[in-house]
Amino acid sequence: MKTKGIAYTIFYFIGLFLLFGCKKQDVSPLPELIQAEALMFNNPDSALHILKTMPIPSARNKKQHALWCLLTTQAQFKLCLPFQSDSLIRIAYDYYRHTDNARRKAMSALYMGNVNYELKNITKAMNYFLEAKANIEKINNYKLGYLVMSSLGNLYVYRNLTDYALEAFQEAYDYAVKDSCKRYEMTTLQDFGRTYSVRGEYERAIQSYNQAIQIRDSIHETFNSLESELADVYFALGNYEKALDLEKRAIKNNIAPDYYGIGETFLCLEEYDSAYYYLKKALHTSNVYTLAGVYEALLSLSQQPTYRQYMTDFCDSLLFYQDSIYALDKSETIIAYKEKYEHQKLAHRNQQLEFQTARWFLLSIIAVLCLIGVITYFYIYRKTMLYRKKEDLNRLTAQLNKNQRLMARNNIYIAELEKRIAENKEVAEQLEEQRETLAFLREENQTLQQKNAHLQTEITSYKSTNGATTITEAFNQLQLEKDQLSALLIETHPYLTALHQHPICLSNADRNQICQLADTIYTGFRQRLLTSIPSLSEYEVLLCCLIKLHFSVSEIATLLAISPASVSTSKSRLKKKIYTQLKLSDEKRSFDTWIWEY
Repeated sequence: MKTKGIAYTIFYFIGLFLLFGCKKQDVSPLPELIQAEALMFNNPDSALHILKTMPIPSARNKKQHALWCLLTTQAQFKLCLPFQSDSLIRIAYDYYRHTDNARRKAMSALYMGNVNYELKNITKAMNYFLEAKANIEKINNYKLGYLVMSSLGNLYVYRNLTDYALEAFQEAYDYAVKDSCKRYEMTTLQDFGRTYSVRGEYERAIQSYNQAIQIRDSIHETFNSLESELADVYFALGNYEKALDLEKRAIKNNIAPDYYGIGETFLCLEEYDSAYYYLKKALHTSNVYTLAGVYEALLSLSQQPTYRQYMTDFCDSLLFYQDSIYALDKSETIIAYKEKYEHQKLAHRNQQLEFQTARWFLLSIIAVLCLIGVITYFYIYRKTMLYRKKEDLNRLTAQLNKNQRLMARNNIYIAELEKRIAENKEVAEQLEEQRETLAFLREENQTLQQKNAHLQTEITSYKSTNGATTITEAFNQLQLEKDQLSALLIETHPYLTALHQHPICLSNADRNQICQLADTIYTGFRQRLLTSIPSLSEYEVLLCCLIKLHFSVSEIATLLAISPASVSTSKSRLKKKIYTQLKLSDEKRSFDTWIWEY
């Protein structure tokens, strides 16, 4: 009995320990974290200082540690500090996504998107922004809603998806109005101005910038780029007087005035003295791109008689600040100037020598010229061989990247076809065609893989790339990102998702919307199709748009209120018509995959 009593006592104390231990995990945030979050909106630098100086919560206390990681990332982002990875914010994201705290889930997803956007992981960033948007719709946090939609809009606008950018910025503006935050309203109007400028709608851009300036002046906010950006719009319109007036207004409160822009404006207005004054002031910078542009403007200015005496200096300076490709030609020019100087120096000495030394002097000149000729020959030969090597390497790498992109695209088509075959919603003829296409795509991928192995062997045989393939690789990466973004837009678009889940008979308005979506997501798909095949009817164009947006035969039959057999017949006729007019002979590839690739 005594032993049982001791055992019960031990279990009792263990239970109390576990109870208090669990309660300890649910305590309120540390005072430093509360203070840092309170300062975050207006004083992110002070918030970051508190977070850096406080003891970092232990990783065993997941709640406190996740909040510290989230607030630290938020402060670093607000202060525009660089990110090396998303490891810190990922701790917060992995913790909050399993909780019921929608606000923290939205915040962690937002800053996961922001950090990945800074790291150039665009597709990942878009997924996180959309996840944050889904969580923000569950709560009434207007500030956070603004931040999410503003980030999503900026991702769209710089990838020429301006229609989606305007929709996102409109939601951001609505959140800012509901929150009564004039600073956010001003920033969103500035985003509208930038978007309209990208679209070439300069009048609407001017209207948005002017509204932003009115709000800034009413709240006495120090925001110096508005006049400068508006001046760029007027400069693009050729209204140099208005652009100059805006630049002068920006100078009054601007810590770092845009002297380069002012100088160019004066140059266009043919006020050369003022242009020279501001362009010279613009030279006080360490930005080589700005310096190159300033010297180019000064070189144009030197065409005027007053400044023609500086033409040589401006030309030399402009050559100095050219990019690396032009630097090779610049180096040759400098060498030529040096050789010319040495020649003149020798000629001057020759004039001072006595007649009896002239023969030896001439022999020396001939020897030097021969030596220069030999060096020049080997230099040109080496440069020619290097250029050919770069061309070969660039060609091989471009083909390798093209094959890899084709394989990635084929994998997407294979997944789509496997899904359709598994669902078994197609008619028998379509299923057989899809099986043949699936086999063809797999065979094509095997062939491409063998070619890539051979290309990789050839590429590795070169000793040095010298950066010849950087542009090609970047272009192929952009193309791959564009394909991924288009596929993601199709999957996440609410209208298309609703039609896939519950297909209904399309009205005329719905048919027009389907065609407009195909044009928006795939860059004028309908216009490109009609340009290649002008004889297509409206029904045939609509059928092509539905296939482009990845609707199956059964779904198309419901949407058009016809039978699946009629859809298959229409597709076969349309395929024959298009293949005949375009003189295509690739019968192994299905009509669906041809439309997807077009």
